[in-house]
Amino acid sequence: MSKSTNFSKTIYALATALGTGSIAVIRLSGPDAINIASRIFHGKNLQKVKTNTVHFGKISGSDRTYDQVLVSVFRAPHSYTGENYIEISSHANLFVVDDVMRILSEQGAVAAGPGEFTLRSFLNGKQDLAQAEAVAALIQAKSRMGAKNSLAQLNGELSNKIWTIRNDLIDIIGLMEIDLDFSEEELPVVSGEELVSKLRAIDTAIGSLIGSFNYGRLLKDGINLAIIGETNVGKSTLLNQLLGENRAITSHIPGTTRDTIQEALIIRDILFNLVDTAGLRETGNRIESEGINRTRAQIERADLVLLVVDGSRKLSERSLALIKKTMRTVKGKTILVSNKLDLRQHQKSQYLLQALGLPLVCLSARQGDGIDRLKEIIFQEVSAGMDIFSDQLIITSERQFDILRQVKKDLSAAIKLLQNHGGFEFAALDLRQALEKLGQISGETATDDILNHVFSKFCIGK
Repeated sequence: MSKSTNFSKTIYALATALGTGSIAVIRLSGPDAINIASRIFHGKNLQKVKTNTVHFGKISGSDRTYDQVLVSVFRAPHSYTGENYIEISSHANLFVVDDVMRILSEQGAVAAGPGEFTLRSFLNGKQDLAQAEAVAALIQAKSRMGAKNSLAQLNGELSNKIWTIRNDLIDIIGLMEIDLDFSEEELPVVSGEELVSKLRAIDTAIGSLIGSFNYGRLLKDGINLAIIGETNVGKSTLLNQLLGENRAITSHIPGTTRDTIQEALIIRDILFNLVDTAGLRETGNRIESEGINRTRAQIERADLVLLVVDGSRKLSERSLALIKKTMRTVKGKTILVSNKLDLRQHQKSQYLLQALGLPLVCLSARQGDGIDRLKEIIFQEVSAGMDIFSDQLIITSERQFDILRQVKKDLSAAIKLLQNHGGFEFAALDLRQALEKLGQISGETATDDILNHVFSKFCIGK
């Protein structure tokens, strides 16, 4: 898979997940796509129909009819790939789909590789590399906010931002070169101070994109939310209430949960990777001990922890020590959950919990009272500070993030040179490096290795 992709071949692939719906979509792209489809389609003559039209008919081989289908026809360059392009919408039966793809192969089409349709779209100039990456991100988005951000990038918002930055850099390099041409005549075109000011503005824009990456990671992968606490405080019951289903076994017997249970939870369009953990206590049971070790590992990975305590019991020294230790070890934030509000509350324990200075929610996991309030607090805790990104472009690709960090280093080197009255020709070298690296985001300077890295992560048929 590279810039030297063989466009003489016509490729095919299943574009939908097999067995999960009533309709399957099979893609066909390349110079012979319409010819191949017309040889197996019985309905209108596909070679004579207009582009961007849909036609009903049957797919037939030499021996029999395989299915009734809809065939969509797109002629080059007005298609997703920029080539002649066909989509066959058949019934999603395993045998039907297999038969249709088999006869496509018999007619000369070859199976597509991972991401080859989008690769052809990129190489044919239908989209740049940042937009191509957004295709995969949109497909894989696990929350509405993640999908919204990926769609913005697919629509070219990141590409436009990078294009603006690159143009600004080209203008600055141009000023440097003009100044160097007139240096013997001692007619300065631009001062080092002016260049530093312009570069700082670009550096700020790059820094803003870099700063959005951690937020983007949360949109892409979800926020790790762990429910922890001592045994028999209601962690599994709380998990079930948050999910709205009986996912975890609950019991009054301590130590019922001996392994982590992981589920996806959406709160106001944000994805949470919700984990119920084994209760923290001293035990001689080897299986339960392993569960407790896994709990500690989850605490270290968590972006947010719900530390559950039994609000109806006296808060012991051991419990208080556990809370304070958790506050020190959690890399993210901690919300205290005082459970069993349906029972008489221990007032002194409530005072001690309030004195810790953490967000505190009192609820009854058994009856569901206070669950909505807890969800609101969870949202407030994770969204604090995110408002600066609400209307801002967000980076979710680690590849783009790494490139932008390298670009920032080049900018910093150029700024430092100019501040120390270094020659424009040396600062221009750093800026040209930055320019080349920015081109890797849009794909203008992307190598075959970069393309292989990006498109190998795509599914077949995308």
